[in-house]
Amino acid sequence: MYTQHFRLTEPPFSIAPNPRYLYLSPQHREALAHLLYGIGVGGGFVVLSGEVGAGKTTLCRALLEQLPEDVDIALIFNPRLNSRELLAGICDELHIPYSGPKASLKQLIDALNRHLLDAHARGRRVIVLIDEAQNLRFDVLEQVRLLTNLETNQTKLLQIILVGQPELNQILDRPNLRQLAQRITARYHLDPLSLPETGDYIRHRMAVAGASDRIFSAMSIRAIHRLARGIPRLINLIADRALLGAYTLGKSRVNAPIARRAGRELTVAPPARTLRWLLAALVLATLLLAFAVQRGWISSLAPGMAAPGARPETNSAGLSAEKHQASGVETAGVDPSTGTASPASAMSGTPLPATPPALAFAEWIARPECQRGGALASVLALWSVSPPDRTADPCAWAATRGYGCQTLRAPWSRINSLNLPAVLEFLTAAGERRYAALIRLHGQQLELANAGQSARFALGDVLSLWSGAAITIWKPPLPEATPLWPGATMPIIGQIRQQLGSTALPGAENLYDPGLQTRVMEFQQKHGLKADGVIGAMTLFHLQAASPEPGIPRLTAASP
Repeated sequence: MYTQHFRLTEPPFSIAPNPRYLYLSPQHREALAHLLYGIGVGGGFVVLSGEVGAGKTTLCRALLEQLPEDVDIALIFNPRLNSRELLAGICDELHIPYSGPKASLKQLIDALNRHLLDAHARGRRVIVLIDEAQNLRFDVLEQVRLLTNLETNQTKLLQIILVGQPELNQILDRPNLRQLAQRITARYHLDPLSLPETGDYIRHRMAVAGASDRIFSAMSIRAIHRLARGIPRLINLIADRALLGAYTLGKSRVNAPIARRAGRELTVAPPARTLRWLLAALVLATLLLAFAVQRGWISSLAPGMAAPGARPETNSAGLSAEKHQASGVETAGVDPSTGTASPASAMSGTPLPATPPALAFAEWIARPECQRGGALASVLALWSVSPPDRTADPCAWAATRGYGCQTLRAPWSRINSLNLPAVLEFLTAAGERRYAALIRLHGQQLELANAGQSARFALGDVLSLWSGAAITIWKPPLPEATPLWPGATMPIIGQIRQQLGSTALPGAENLYDPGLQTRVMEFQQKHGLKADGVIGAMTLFHLQAASPEPGIPRLTAASP
């Protein structure tokens, strides 16, 4: 009805899961990285929780598109099943034959186990994703836990992803489910969108629908965010009704009054926090008024009160402030330096060709020349490693010079905390993989390089296309296949001891003793590693990343 009025190709706020309108906020991207990391670890449970309408289904759709090719997945969308029905549903999804409705629980488990062993022999992994998992009965959850006992001597054969509302976390925290909780390898709770994210979400969907102008004012976005409490599904409902309201009034833009009226028509109640504050303010004002009357202050204030009909000075100030806020929201996240070229190339020391300031990140990274080899060469140059031959694999080239490539699937917060240059993998709108070298952090901007160009982009723009995968370069102090177990004696143990601040008996500085093991396990837990006290490649990598050793290239300069 309103699409022609606003020159749109289609309604932008349909609640149908159209993949063209997929918008992943930074926290949605981080949640996706958690899911991919949990899948990469293998075995056990991965849990994703969030309020109704927070975007869990959207994340699951994005996850399905990014699963590795060697993964088979069974999707269970109706969890109100008994144990036998759930197993039958999993077998149906994985095309596992069984003897029909008369199949017993044991027969279904045996059939599933045979399929998992066969898949493992063929180098494939199997995942079961259960949506609305908060509705699973206790006995069914226990059966799901028992499924993760299907394993070989080296690996778990099945991984379970549980997706549900916040009550799912409360269920999993019950004492009688502690065995299941201990097998959770990754967990993420999806919070509502922030105010800036709500603005980006609305503008993204409007742009996909063909909008060339900003139809929603900054104050209308603020009103929608408050009424919808940052929940994407409610944002869709209110924004759609607001467009209809603006159309019926003949308006070319949606303002705050129209947005608030749309919220009232949908009976979206103000957040409970707002109601509590209003009630508290009313009680406080009543108490202050009573105190003023008791003290006799009211009469002394009366002469200075504005006459009826007069406009208080605070009204104009408040309006000015509102206009200032509107301007600030409309330009949030826009930096004049976004898209400018880096002053110099880390690889050659000579200035790189400037990237046009108006070039969007999505367009910059979509260039065919943004390939893995060029990005890795940019990072190797920061380690003062000569560029590899074009026909050689950069990681194999680095290995011949004592360096190694470390592939990571981790949330942005962990990549950021490493403070190391890295190659980031991106997925373009066309579904193609592209790569860029992250070479510097500038506050909320990232400096990326590849294909002879370096440019800065806003963090949110970069994370919106990041796949969650990264490759970093490091210098392994030991052969990768040589883990250090408690009781080992090596000079590197003395270095680790010094870095972690662990004391030792005189002459035993290079001995891996129980005191150092405790410090190592604390370090592993802090960095999201398996806290087993074994110093393997990943622990050594994180130790080197956290080391103040000079000569290691950093994304940010060291604090003075």
